[in-house]
Formats: sequence, C-alpha cells, structure tokens
Amino acid sequence: MQKQNHIVCCALPAWQGEYLRSTVELMKCLAATNLVLYVDYAYSISDCFKAVLGKKKFDWKRVLGFKSRLQTIERNGENGLYLLSLPPVLPAFATSSYKIFKAINKLNAAITGYFINKAIAKLKMANVVEFNAYQPFLGNYWKLKNVGFKVFYMYDEFTGVPYFKGFAGREEAEYLSHAGLGVVTSAELKTRKQVADTPVEVVNNGVHFDAFYNQTTKLFAGQGGNKIVGYTGNIDGRLDVALLEQVIKTMPTTAFAFIGKVSDESVKTRLAKFNNVFFAPPVAPEEVPYLLDKFDAGIIPYVCDHLTAAIYPLKANEYLAMGLPVVMTPFASLGEIDEAILFADNALKFKRCLEQALAETDVQEKLHRIALAKQADWHSRAEQLQDLIEKYRAAKAA
Repeated sequence: MQKQNHIVCCALPAWQGEYLRSTVELMKCLAATNLVLYVDYAYSISDCFKAVLGKKKFDWKRVLGFKSRLQTIERNGENGLYLLSLPPVLPAFATSSYKIFKAINKLNAAITGYFINKAIAKLKMANVVEFNAYQPFLGNYWKLKNVGFKVFYMYDEFTGVPYFKGFAGREEAEYLSHAGLGVVTSAELKTRKQVADTPVEVVNNGVHFDAFYNQTTKLFAGQGGNKIVGYTGNIDGRLDVALLEQVIKTMPTTAFAFIGKVSDESVKTRLAKFNNVFFAPPVAPEEVPYLLDKFDAGIIPYVCDHLTAAIYPLKANEYLAMGLPVVMTPFASLGEIDEAILFADNALKFKRCLEQALAETDVQEKLHRIALAKQADWHSRAEQLQDLIEKYRAAKAA
C-alpha cells in the first residue's frame, strides 16, 4: 500500500498553458493520495509587464502579490493540491555570462525560496519530497525546509535548446548529482542522463484515457465524410516540412489538419500553399478529444535529430486512445506502444502508411490501440512514479 507523501513540486512548466504538461497531470493524480504543493513557473519582471499590457496570459496579480500567492486547487482531508505563485524574478537568461547567470539565480532563489518555505510551514509539510520538474536553475540554490528526498524530473532534452544559452547541461548535472532519483520520459533520455551515481528511471508520458475514449464515435477511417489526417501540437521546426510537402502533394483528396500554436511561420507558409491543408489555433485540453474524433489518422512527422530522439509526445497516446491509426517518422522509440504505430522514414513510405491507415477495416486493430492507451492512463503513470519514489527513498533510509 502506498504511503502519503508531502511533495513540493518545483516546476519549470506553468500550471496553466495551451497544452497538457506531464508535470501538471502527474501532480494532479498524486494529489489524490498525497499532499502536493505545486510551485508555479517563475515569471520574470518583463513577463509581468507584458501580462499587465495584455500581451501575456497568466495571473499576474498573484505573482505581484495583489492576491494570495497560495491557492487551494483541491482538498481531500489531509491530502490535496495547492498552487504557489512566486514573486517576479530577474531574467537570468538575458545574460550570456555563466558567472552573472549564477549570481542572478542565487538572488532569485533567495527571494523565491522564502515564499516556498513559508508555504511549506503553513501546510505543515514534513519529510518533504522535493520534486524538481526541470528547474535546476533555481533548484541548485534553493534551501527548502524539511526536505527528506529529492527527485529530478527530466521530461525533455533541454541541453541543446538555444534559449538556455548552454547553461542547462551544467545546471542539470549539478542538481542530478544531489538528487536521490532521476525520472525521465523515454529510454533515450535514460541513456543520456544515466551518467552519474544517481539512479534514473523511466515513466513514460500518459493520457486521460476516459476523456478521449469516451468521445470515439467512428469505427473506421473514412466514416462520416472525407478522410482527414490530423496533427495536434506546436507547429514549429520539429516538423519535417520537406517530407510533408511531398506527402500532401501526392494525396490531394485527403485533408490535412494542423491544430496548434504556430511557433514557426515558415512552416505554415510552406504547407498553407496546398488546397487540402488547414490550420486552426490551439484549443483547451478538454476540447482536444472532440477534434480528434474528426480525424481518420493521426501523424507525428518530426525530423530525426538529437532533440527529437528524446521526445515522448503526449499526442501519441491521445491518438491511440481514440483508436486512431498513427503514422510517424522514426525520430524516437515510444516503448510499449511502438507495436501499434506505423513508422516511415521517407515521404513515399509515409504516404503508403497513411493509405494503409485510412483503408483499415480491422476492428481488432482499433481495439488493440485503445487497450494500449488505457494502460498509459495518467493515474497509472502517477502510481508508477510514486512506487519509484518510495522504493528509492526507502533504499536511501536503509
């Protein structure tokens, strides 16, 4: 039987966003049997200026202290979920000097750490699990009270991301060396991060199975009108645009829908020239199942490179939970669901895989995909995570 933990989640992912974030979903599930304090993304002073002017969306009044920083999201006896908004921080990534970067983070950590410790005291949290969701930049300098065990959650590969100015690798290694457990979302990430004495385990991304499965209305591709191939998520440089151009051009009677935020306008420009391509803005997470029910197949056409090799896309299990056939480039292995996915490493194969998917009439294939997705429900992932925390925490105490 799992024991109650007091978990302080120090998060890089913001609590509110356009897309589901694995950190948020795991903490929501863990809060059913644990006391969880979610420390929200550390917004900068410039972020607050933009929010006041309406150029950025977040609760800036809480960040500036005009409203209570500590919110009750869910409460169930001694268990529950609380959200803490930190005061604005100085923009550490504005500098290219590592020495100045560290100095800014030390100052930011001293100020924000006071508010975290204040919340820990108010919630009477003891023997705390410090769950750091890729916030080593402040995490290396926070001195949180009552911490008994540290977990470092590395849900993506950030060491090559330009925004982090090359600082991510050093800060990541420093935090991991002091953690009792590292948790990653893919086997590839485990291979990369298992370089020190700290154990690293895999907890793959999940899906709100019932939310997606319950919206399934079509038995086979092509039912309910013209065939639609869909993609949900960020529209950016990860997409293999050259491959997509060739595939879309040779399938003029099939509609291709791209739903999500356009982060790279050049991608949209190159694809929008085709009459059978449609773009739509991102929708709230709870609306995604209704969109997917319009699709006949889901695609994940990423380029194959060092960054994408470490990705475990949330959309994969979402597609499968709807029973949709999935076609993707072989940018990464997705573990147990690989068997249900059609992989294609060039445009011709991708087209053939799509044609195969759209012509499918085997109901057992659809049911198999749904069954695999059911095993990936977020509640199952959260239980797996809690089991790992208890295992390594007990080993440390022994």
